[in-house]
Amino acid sequence: MDDVELGRFPAQCERPEPVKFAWPIVLLPELFTTPRHLALVFGYLASIGWEVFVPDLRAAVGKGSTPPLEKLRFNDLAALAGEAIDGIGRDAVVVGHGVGGLVALKLSEHRRVKAAVAYAPLAPGFRTPLVGGIANRLAMRWRLPIKPPRGRILFELIADSDPFTRDGLINGMAPDSGAIAADVMAGAIEFAPPDKAAPRLVVAGDSDIFAPLARTSKFAESIGAKLATIAGRGHWLIGGRALERAINETQRFLVRALGQDLLLLYPEEWKNDPGD
Repeated sequence: MDDVELGRFPAQCERPEPVKFAWPIVLLPELFTTPRHLALVFGYLASIGWEVFVPDLRAAVGKGSTPPLEKLRFNDLAALAGEAIDGIGRDAVVVGHGVGGLVALKLSEHRRVKAAVAYAPLAPGFRTPLVGGIANRLAMRWRLPIKPPRGRILFELIADSDPFTRDGLINGMAPDSGAIAADVMAGAIEFAPPDKAAPRLVVAGDSDIFAPLARTSKFAESIGAKLATIAGRGHWLIGGRALERAINETQRFLVRALGQDLLLLYPEEWKNDPGD
């Protein structure tokens, strides 16, 4: 793993030997989480031949023309992620979790994005329990940072994670932008129509209380995104038993959507039938 700079963003990068795919993957985290929370999906993707970047978008918050955390809105976050992709200087695939998944879908209209994948994206227009509680509702009203979930909601969030990672996941959570959460819950996000965007995939657990499947399915249909459902899993698709299934769905989608141009080494099973 290397520490690199993507413009003004520090980032982690893994370049496996050999690299099997023509374009790198950029990973984006959920509300309250950081690049550290993406460690398992980062390692898994690298182990199967992907070059992977995880930019720390928070590093630019409150600097230059970028608003401070409490004023950072969804489109500001998407602009930061687009700037990080420009910093790579090559085309890329964007994969995000939760709000990061919504940003990935938004960036499907970016000139450098070949495809976008959202794991458990928060459903626009739905008042997700992820940012619930009186304190967070008041924080959003007063344009203050919101705090990570606690108690039962926190348990539900990380229930599908690997047990040995849970203490680290909890301790690594950080306050986030109430303005971003408010934009999502108000449905105040515009997505390009399918003919003006790169291919898009939504991967959803059917037991996700933070982005219920019925809402997620309707959202995916509204933007022309493919939908893959993982039975018996909740919101934490970036670890635990859901991770392998989420990545398998991602691989299948990307090979079908991008074709042989994606594959540098042309594994035989994909050459014969890219849908398997």
